[in-house]
Amino acid sequence: MDITIATVVKKDLIETDPSVELIAYSGRHMYGRRTIAITGNISINCIWKAIIRQREEIEQYIRLDDIDLRSDQFGLGTVVY
Repeated sequence: MDITIATVVKKDLIETDPSVELIAYSGRHMYGRRTIAITGNISINCIWKAIIRQREEIEQYIRLDDIDLRSDQFGLGTVVY
């Protein structure tokens, strides 16, 4: 996930969930490449809702159609990248 988008989404989500954090992440099939991810008590749907709420700001950086999100779950937590 682009750092700018992740920062905007985090600001939106942290208002209702202070556990939300940005981390450097290397997901499955990324072969050591790293990206910015959002982690916390969230789902990929939470991220999409935040993107839609903040779409005016996010669309200054990228078209919504060009955003490709993926997620992994670890126990009770989720990481979206």
